[in-house]
Amino acid sequence: MVKAVIATLHFYNNFGSVLQAYALRRTLQKLGAEKADILPYRPALPEYQYFQEARLQQQYREKCRKFQEFRRRHLGMEQETDDSLDDEEKLSRSLGKYDVCIVGSDIVWGKEFSGLDPVYFLKCASPDSSRISYAASVILDQLGYTEADALFAEYLPDFDAVSVREISAVQSIQRFTKKKVSAVLDPTLLLEAEDYDGLVLENDEMKSAPYLLAYFLTHDPAVVDYTNMMARKLGLRVIHYFADYPGRVFPQNAGCFAFAGPGEFLGYVKNAACVFTNSFHGTCFSMIYRKPFYTYTAKRAMLSRVKDMVSGLGMENRFFTDFRDMTEVTGQIDYTKFGRKLEKARNESVSFLRNALYSNII
Repeated sequence: MVKAVIATLHFYNNFGSVLQAYALRRTLQKLGAEKADILPYRPALPEYQYFQEARLQQQYREKCRKFQEFRRRHLGMEQETDDSLDDEEKLSRSLGKYDVCIVGSDIVWGKEFSGLDPVYFLKCASPDSSRISYAASVILDQLGYTEADALFAEYLPDFDAVSVREISAVQSIQRFTKKKVSAVLDPTLLLEAEDYDGLVLENDEMKSAPYLLAYFLTHDPAVVDYTNMMARKLGLRVIHYFADYPGRVFPQNAGCFAFAGPGEFLGYVKNAACVFTNSFHGTCFSMIYRKPFYTYTAKRAMLSRVKDMVSGLGMENRFFTDFRDMTEVTGQIDYTKFGRKLEKARNESVSFLRNALYSNII
């Protein structure tokens, strides 16, 4: 049986970061991996202080505790980071315990997110181990160049199987390897809603009045206006993610889930009447739970990541770059085409992962 390790961005207190790690690990287990470990490595990246107000800082510390507990219980990580892995020799010895080393998914090949640390190019993997990228997301400029072509040119030729998350990145990454580069699904979409049941945490707020879940990772005043307009049109209350916005910008009965843990996030999506988001994984889980949703983004760097996904699954009419016209907002959605396309894409993605996992294992 194969022993696999995943190098990913598990350390961010971000719903998508930990849930994609969970989903990839769970999929490997379903495919028969004897071990599917998350590498307890964190690159040297600056840490940000998100809130100035003491009350919010305390709430954020509690949120971090929820994420730590999630990693321990559901990612099999007794420790989030192992400082000894900063030493290349010790990192090589650690990776040498595995038959397969996997990098992905998330934006593992983006400077802002991973520092483009060579660990995410599996620099220290054993020559005897298979090297795989699964649904690796990469930052590209308008001409299709990466942020460090030299790194890709140095390390990707040693990979045994290469896949990326966005079809728009395939051609750019193909330049660096003779292996066929595939576009595959984000790991979260490899699982059914039922596969997340053991993670979901629900509370009374989710079960009271029907709500519009507004999940935005960036502060955009226009989004507040759009959220309120949408909620009024659909007759829904608002539950939002803007912890440090004054309460008066939303209706008096609005709620906030900014300090939720991963299980609570799933609960909020599962119980939402409609979701309004600019988040890649907010979009993923809206589709997993078959929710009416609208994905809005005006940020160029996010366009391909979300648009490629919704277009590939037949949901391109849920993606907007301008929300001034509310005529498109109905709160209704048809998942018929999505179901067919998801099944096909899921089969292809699992097939890629299965073949990559076992191709070099005797």
